[in-house]
Amino acid sequence: MLVLAANTVSIAGNSLTLIAVPWFVLETTGSAAKAGFVSFCATLPVVVSAVIGGPVIDRVGRRRVSIASDALCGVAVATIPVLHFAGLLRFWQLCALMAFCGLLHAPGETARQVLVPALAERAGTTLSRAASFYDGASRGARMLGAAVGGC
Repeated sequence: MLVLAANTVSIAGNSLTLIAVPWFVLETTGSAAKAGFVSFCATLPVVVSAVIGGPVIDRVGRRRVSIASDALCGVAVATIPVLHFAGLLRFWQLCALMAFCGLLHAPGETARQVLVPALAERAGTTLSRAASFYDGASRGARMLGAAVGGC
């Protein structure tokens, strides 16, 4: 149950961030090109890390990768408003922070997904039932995060 909750919070946060940060850039700079570029900076590392994330998860461990990716992404995203309100946020820093989050996103989500079979066995439920709960929570979190990010 805790993994479902953690996954829901993580995916909702990622979804929210992918909408809210480019919108923030558009509102503060008036540049659609910069908003698109920050989206690119957030998305390209997801593709790269999805390819190389498997071996990292195997070496470091599923639980550690899941926790570390969410904690580090949380710190990076929290840095954005802190720097902005201090008047220190530069566009390149925002792009770097979003790329950093994108780099950690796929391995964290994959690590949690790989935990599902072991957790299903531990909970005494079928894998199909556990996978259904996991998938439903993930899809709901994406919808929730996107809706909140658009507000």
